[in-house]
Amino acid sequence: MKTWFQFLVSRSFRRHLLALAVVWLLLVGGTWVFLNGYSRRGDVVELPDLRGKTLAEAQALLSEAHLEAIHLDSVYSAKGRPHEVIEQLPPAASPIKPDRKVYLTTYRALPPNETLGVEEGMDVRVARIRLENKGFVVEEVEEPNVALVGRVVRVETSRRHLLAPDARLPRGTSLRLVVGRTTNEKVPMPDLVGLPLDSVRAYLIRGRLSLGLVEYSEACEDADDSAEAVVIEQHVPPTEEAGLPAGTEIDIYMGLEGDEPRQAVEKF
Repeated sequence: MKTWFQFLVSRSFRRHLLALAVVWLLLVGGTWVFLNGYSRRGDVVELPDLRGKTLAEAQALLSEAHLEAIHLDSVYSAKGRPHEVIEQLPPAASPIKPDRKVYLTTYRALPPNETLGVEEGMDVRVARIRLENKGFVVEEVEEPNVALVGRVVRVETSRRHLLAPDARLPRGTSLRLVVGRTTNEKVPMPDLVGLPLDSVRAYLIRGRLSLGLVEYSEACEDADDSAEAVVIEQHVPPTEEAGLPAGTEIDIYMGLEGDEPRQAVEKF
């Protein structure tokens, strides 16, 4: 039986040891070749400055340099050129290896929508700040309104279409912020009976009056009925002479055609 010393100096042991050494060298060498090829240690380019270029131009430049463009985000600015690159990561002049990702931020082509969030009766300074902070262009307009002096009467488009507080419009939209003021002006009272609510608003605005309390008859049980409702009673009777203070709030009673008025019309 061979001793350990005899085994260690035997030819068989030396062959096994040599085989293990060859395998180890092959593993180490293969790993080094793989990592060196993957990282391309000597293959580095300088990242160009992409700011000010369009997204398409930046993508073309990165493609030529064997880099991958990732459109990460976009922001809106009324003064910014749509799709213009405003930020890149890594920054310009950074050494970068091929096939790496470059993240680009650009200006948006279309402005985002914002909710108005301005209601009747709100302080005009608060309303203006709120609208301008959301990117709207605000024109402040005064009209007679006894109940809302110095406060918001309504918000409307530049074409004078009424806007609800939850309306959503693109940033940069021009708005009219209508504010109440006092006046000694006298105006006639128009006849509103038979008109739907939208027409009532238009008539009162043209007549330099304001819409007050709106009540509905029992016949208007749901939203569909309310949409079909018309004025069946107004608390101030129509007049041809200008005797009503401008800005007066006019209460109306809405119902379906054929409903009886409550006979609550007041003499002004």
